[in-house]
Amino acid sequence: MTIIPRRAAPLNPTSRDPYFDKIQFWVHSPLDRKTLAGLRKQCGRGGLYVDNRPARFDRRYRQRIEFKQPSDQALRWLARHDDALINRAEVTIDLVFKSWAERDDAFDFLHHHLVRRWHGKRQQIRVYKAEDERTSAGTRYDAGRWAANRIVFYREEHSRITGELASLHLEWRLNGLKAVRSAGIESGQDLLEFDHRQFWQKRLLLYEVDCQRLGRLIRNCLSGKRSRVSAIKQTSGYRVNIDGRTGETHRRVAGTVQELIDSFQRVRERVRVKRALSPLSNETLLPEVVSRVSHE
Repeated sequence: MTIIPRRAAPLNPTSRDPYFDKIQFWVHSPLDRKTLAGLRKQCGRGGLYVDNRPARFDRRYRQRIEFKQPSDQALRWLARHDDALINRAEVTIDLVFKSWAERDDAFDFLHHHLVRRWHGKRQQIRVYKAEDERTSAGTRYDAGRWAANRIVFYREEHSRITGELASLHLEWRLNGLKAVRSAGIESGQDLLEFDHRQFWQKRLLLYEVDCQRLGRLIRNCLSGKRSRVSAIKQTSGYRVNIDGRTGETHRRVAGTVQELIDSFQRVRERVRVKRALSPLSNETLLPEVVSRVSHE
């Protein structure tokens, strides 16, 4: 059981670098080796992946291609090919901090306070730890591998864009045509004009819990009343806020704000837990520029 920390000071990364970590698309006519070799040079360290087989959803598409950290040149090539069907994307931002400690604090803060607006009842928060805490220790997922939308973040030794140390790698993985188009990506041209700041502003949702209000909502739900004041119990010369204690207990048991929301979605008594949440500003985490792509 983890404990959601009390409200912390705003995170203050020294840089916020947005880009696409991966773009997957299908084409009708397989690309020749020369073209693929040229595109591979326009990708980052992940390179380029090619799968020559018909797509299950439409056998007219004969080749699947993945760009890893595509450069602006690669995205311009894709923008010129209207027949390319983009059905997977990883929208990414590297947050760089002054020290390893600040980066680790940022990881813990996001783990506890980050919420996805639509989170399925069967989706779970999972954190996988690695031996090397400077690189990928504590990779955090908020859904399974094939979820249409999934937030993933983990520590990295350095930013993939600038090479700066103490980086936190944050991804929003869009899986499937519907998810990609819901993000405003229908063609390669949309990738070139993509507004990274607006994307994260709508999705990087941070909340903290008002324990007193949460406890009161639970009490009202169980009693059928509509009390607007906290229940106070006088005992041995002390005043005990019963609602505050109840809310704090539920918060600690849940572990994170997202898991707290999920836990009440699964029970029969529908406590409107979102009424007990207060939004936190994400301004210091948003990219300063409208659009930027990887250019290794």
